[in-house]
Amino acid sequence: MSIRVICDSSQNVPESFLSGLNLIEVPASVIFGDDVFLNKVELTEQEFYRKLAELPKGAPLPTTTQPTPGQFSQAIEQAKAEGATGIIITSVSSHLSGTYNSAVQAAALEKDIPIEVWDTLSASIGGGWQTIAASEMVRDGASLEEVMAALPAIQERTSTFFTVDTLKFLVAGGRVSPVQGMMGTLLNVKPMLVIDEGLLKPLSRERGRKAAKAALLELARQRVGDKPVRVAVAHANVLDEAEAFVPDVRAGLNVQDLIVVELGPVLAALAGPGLMALGTYEVTK
Repeated sequence: MSIRVICDSSQNVPESFLSGLNLIEVPASVIFGDDVFLNKVELTEQEFYRKLAELPKGAPLPTTTQPTPGQFSQAIEQAKAEGATGIIITSVSSHLSGTYNSAVQAAALEKDIPIEVWDTLSASIGGGWQTIAASEMVRDGASLEEVMAALPAIQERTSTFFTVDTLKFLVAGGRVSPVQGMMGTLLNVKPMLVIDEGLLKPLSRERGRKAAKAALLELARQRVGDKPVRVAVAHANVLDEAEAFVPDVRAGLNVQDLIVVELGPVLAALAGPGLMALGTYEVTK
């Protein structure tokens, strides 16, 4: 059986893995006013941040929307045309997006080949590591059943912690109250967030960016200890800062593999430029 893996763009799987593992990526959309753009297809990261910077004062901030069932159906047809006899679709957390439901609806329409849909219960590279691990199993000859049986344990070995640089995007999205946002800005508070059971949950607050990055690393260290890990330093338009953080991450964790990942327009629209995350995947062999 020839298995293909399909993922959505909110998992931030790097281009090198998308091409190297023959993944098909289905894009979410970013909305500026009346204009809708397919992430990475009709709107590059650079264009997104340019448009964001050029927004008139008081203009609504950009929003996002999940891929449609039709987009997943197109991806399924592409996989079939390229010889797939079985498909695994991985999705950003069903508690954070309607992407999973779109994938389930598309899979239910397919009668020719088996399709399994996996809810990563994560976002960004936390789901991305699950997709990468599943795709590596496929590359190495695992069956659809073997990959699906392995994914719960893979999921358990992933973790993702976030911090934001500004609260105004979380306020605009209703995730933080205006009063909390105002006080947080005045006090230079940086919330620490975690993906837990598929939901984005607050953990703590740090004063200042330096303390927030140190807290990111400490949270990851508390989770994985000295276990060997694959690590992603993920960021929203702060590449230099992310790269400068890498030596600290290598010193603090038992890093087996490390990548720096751009979070891109979808997550930047939700939490703002300057968002940073540490995503870890515990290695077992």
